[in-house]
Amino acid sequence: MSASMVPPWADPFLPRQPVMDDMAAQIELDHHRGKPALLYLHGLEGLGVSCTVTQFWNRYQHLINGPLVWLSGRHPDGNTVPLGELLSRALLKFAVPEADQGTTEFEKADSFQAVASSHKKFLLVVDDIDNIAQILPFIPVDAPDAIIMATSALRSSTLEQRGFAPFTPDLLSAEAAEELFRAGLGDTALSLDDATIDQLTTFCGGIPLLIKVLAAQICGRPPKARILLSQLRKSGVRLLKLDDEQRMQRFLDTAYDNLTDAEKIAYRRLGSLPAAHFGVDAVAAILGIEADAAYELLERLTELSLLTCADPARDRFAFHPVLRDDARARALATDDPNVLRQAVEDWVTWFLREALPRAAVISQRWWVSPVSDLMVALHPDGVPLFTRPAALAWFDAEDANLVAAVRAAHRAELHDLAWPLCVALWKYLHLHGRYEAWIDTHVLGLASAEAANCDLGIMQLSSQLGSAYLELTEYADARECFTRALQLARTTDHLLGEQSALEWLGKIAAAQGQFATALAAYQQSWDVVAASGSRISPAEQARAFAILLLQRARAEYASGNLARAVTDAQQAIDYFVDEPTETDNTAKARLILGRAQSDLGSTDEAIATFTAALRGFEAEDVRKQQAHTRRLLGDAYRAAGSPTEAIDQYRSALDYYRSVGNALADAVARAITELSGTPPTE
Repeated sequence: MSASMVPPWADPFLPRQPVMDDMAAQIELDHHRGKPALLYLHGLEGLGVSCTVTQFWNRYQHLINGPLVWLSGRHPDGNTVPLGELLSRALLKFAVPEADQGTTEFEKADSFQAVASSHKKFLLVVDDIDNIAQILPFIPVDAPDAIIMATSALRSSTLEQRGFAPFTPDLLSAEAAEELFRAGLGDTALSLDDATIDQLTTFCGGIPLLIKVLAAQICGRPPKARILLSQLRKSGVRLLKLDDEQRMQRFLDTAYDNLTDAEKIAYRRLGSLPAAHFGVDAVAAILGIEADAAYELLERLTELSLLTCADPARDRFAFHPVLRDDARARALATDDPNVLRQAVEDWVTWFLREALPRAAVISQRWWVSPVSDLMVALHPDGVPLFTRPAALAWFDAEDANLVAAVRAAHRAELHDLAWPLCVALWKYLHLHGRYEAWIDTHVLGLASAEAANCDLGIMQLSSQLGSAYLELTEYADARECFTRALQLARTTDHLLGEQSALEWLGKIAAAQGQFATALAAYQQSWDVVAASGSRISPAEQARAFAILLLQRARAEYASGNLARAVTDAQQAIDYFVDEPTETDNTAKARLILGRAQSDLGSTDEAIATFTAALRGFEAEDVRKQQAHTRRLLGDAYRAAGSPTEAIDQYRSALDYYRSVGNALADAVARAITELSGTPPTE
């Protein structure tokens, strides 16, 4: 199975035609019956189950006739991937950005059903599922030509009861095993006699992974064949009588014993870490060697098929899950626990060194002093500068590793590293709506801050965790977090923390329709800033006031105080419009201003304001807000007696709502029908 969200390479030397023909026949039968095809493949790790799926994808394009959506049911550390994350990744494959997705599993599942209905034909795979809840929401209700597949190491009667047809690849025949072995050997096969090749492949028991590893040990080194054959013969009949899993372990013992000391250390150290993949610089930090030496080790382990090249363009390397488990077991059995803990510490420290300067670029939020001081300490020669796109691209590449690093640091009781890494991760997770990972990491990070007795860390993480709960409308949990943050801010005399906690408490009250309470909290937050003197810089004061004006305008608009909403929104715009990094907030303030103007009957002003807001959201590439703004523009043009312009805006909004499965699509479609007399086409 694969621990990656991308499909493994389809090995052309795996003869899987019989099982693939059976899969194709099942798909054709299900589609003939007018229902989506449901299949699952199971088999021993290393048997090539996942590769069989990708091989099927390559050979049966005419049957699939749509995109491949590949998901993994487990993280590299063995933890189950939450359903919400799987749904988010599936929606991303259908070009629905995370910022445009719903917040809850139910909303994401509804969006997936709408998107599936729109696409009709696709192959969706959940590889190495942990439980059936990871696959059931992907069964489409209105895409009878879709194909849904799951893979698992074990056969599942529960999946069969839910209508999934079971398939399993066979162990390779002697002929197929030899073909795969010779392919791995390349020209080296010409230097070996047929009897040697036959005996070596026999020891592999028809398991593709073992054949590949064995071939990699010998490729380019013909004398190695005799050495390995001698070692395998020492187990003799006992090896051949072992079951498949025991055979695999005994075989990997032989492969490991033939590594150099440096290769053994690298294999164990990397296997002890829950990384999805490794970059050269991270490996150099973990092993305490130069980058060139790290690259040579990674290349050598890849040549021996103990690692795979996960992304050649960026020199990323990864383990097959079987080999990761083997490397981890050897590390636990061989290395001192303090050595393994140091490897985790070096890995997490490397991530902090790389993440903090990039997070500072995308965060635009204050950090408590232990975090900002740590960033400076990790860069004694000066903190490097990054562009926002470059910083986001780095987080895109490392996000799975960063989440795993928080877990690993907390588990290793590296508490002074675990919670600052959450601070670095927060804004990225926020921007992408990664709520499961956000809450998971921050619960652990908060526990680490508590274990480290760091009140400032507890304050900051309580605030960051509370913002996730607010997004998910879990108001009681959010209020508890921000109340705690407020208490600690006052205890530590942290004015920005106090101002922020009060603002968030106001946002919770506003979300629950308690507008008087919200406005009172905003005023308290305002008073903290106003009384701060020089303890909060003029720039920080100005931005805090502008944000509070925006929040206040929203509450005033929602409570019907339109005149005050106009005044406060305009004052917020006056600040934001001159700041090059505040395009999004400028557009948000204009959205509130336009709605208030529209409700006051100032239709022409509302159209101009909405148009300016739309330009801002377009500049930020925020599709959801663009659609909402176009819908409001359509309403304004309709009120102004301009049906043609209204229909144009409605159609643009409708295209987006349909593409992401937003429930507003029906209301917008009705508006178009009322204005044009013709229902919009699908």
